Amino acid sequence: MKKNKSIEFINIPADIPRIVSQITYQKKDRLRASVFIGDEFAFGVNIATIEKFRLRKGDELSHQLLEELRAFDERISAKRIAAKFLNTRRRTEKEIREKLGKEKFDDEIIQEIISGLKETGLIDDEAFAHAFIHDKRISKPISSRQLENELRKKGVAKHIIQKTLSHGDEEENDEDRAMKTASKKWEQLLRRETDDKKRTQKLIAFLGSRGFGYEVIKKVIRTIAGDIQEAYD
Repeated sequence: MKKNKSIEFINIPADIPRIVSQITYQKKDRLRASVFIGDEFAFGVNIATIEKFRLRKGDELSHQLLEELRAFDERISAKRIAAKFLNTRRRTEKEIREKLGKEKFDDEIIQEIISGLKETGLIDDEAFAHAFIHDKRISKPISSRQLENELRKKGVAKHIIQKTLSHGDEEENDEDRAMKTASKKWEQLLRRETDDKKRTQKLIAFLGSRGFGYEVIKKVIRTIAGDIQEAYD
């Protein structure tokens, strides 16, 4: 497990005064700087931390100041990591919490970041569930059961999932969705498969892969392909 980008010190002999000799911007990350003591690299730090504490060449790094720098810098690093993680797509609270946990931030800092993101609306599990279900159903109709399983893996609470799914079911239920996607698949199977039994079996397997239950599949198959009992034999 890799460490987070908070202040990490090299071994500096105790007899060397901790006086900042140089502060340089890092080439690979312009939002971070390298702090030197004597001729040695001491630690990397966020630019925001430099500005917050007005750290300059010639400053003495007392034990108290170093601890304050470390505490503030860890929060800046956690915020940056969370923001970058959220920049690619919406995330649930659980996903953010796990991401920061893997970066080895303390629980207190993680909770602080989570609370801040919630207050600004950048973490909203209900909005996430709405968007997730909408996008999934546009790309390919799948069952409410499968959507619920996927959302629960992402940490969305059961009551949020049920509320969001019930809202979507007001206009179209699982049987409607299964019928819609089965009709398209059936047209393909009619062109590609000549054996009636194999064709029906493939349609049953297809609907099962989308998470639709037996009762829904049975109704849809009987409507499209007739009696399905033979396909299960």
